Amino acid sequence: MNDYKHLNRKIRVLRLLAITRAYHHYTMMELYRKSLQHDNTWADAEHLSDFMNAIMPYRESSPTDFLHDKDEMADTVLKNYEEFKRWTELAERTCINEKTVTAFCKNVDNLQSVFRLKAFGHIFYPEWLSALYLYLEKAISKTELQNTFVEYSLFTGKAQPANLTEFVKTILEIEKLILQITNKQINREIRKKIN
Repeated sequence: MNDYKHLNRKIRVLRLLAITRAYHHYTMMELYRKSLQHDNTWADAEHLSDFMNAIMPYRESSPTDFLHDKDEMADTVLKNYEEFKRWTELAERTCINEKTVTAFCKNVDNLQSVFRLKAFGHIFYPEWLSALYLYLEKAISKTELQNTFVEYSLFTGKAQPANLTEFVKTILEIEKLILQITNKQINREIRKKIN
């Protein structure tokens, strides 16, 4: 019985890992795609640099940090798309199809739900879930797992212990949203067959 529970935990973590990684690459792909639609000038870059230096003084920036090459941006969009596809394939192996993952990503990206994942969870959660999976596989120790659960302050750049209560709450929100999307998709398919 314990082996069965352990296997279920690993599948659950792997499923969540696939979803959060797919979402990370989806949101980065969308960010760069939207950036491609805007031209940036030296004046815009100077304003952004001044703003970033004001809110994050520990990390000095210059206007060149905010100028982008359209070809490099397009390459970044494609790389994130390829990674998104790779993680949706893994999600499919854990019984969540690409259509569901895409609907999930759009829902979160449009701020309809799972706000913490949108805000910064997509940066930390995949790493935490990877470490949790490695721990379940007995590839890392409990101490190594605990050392992974840190967040970096946007304003100071320093590591601080992760808010595990918020993490668990967000994980439950992710699973709830995936279930809601799946149920809607199943109901839609049933209605199509009936009509």
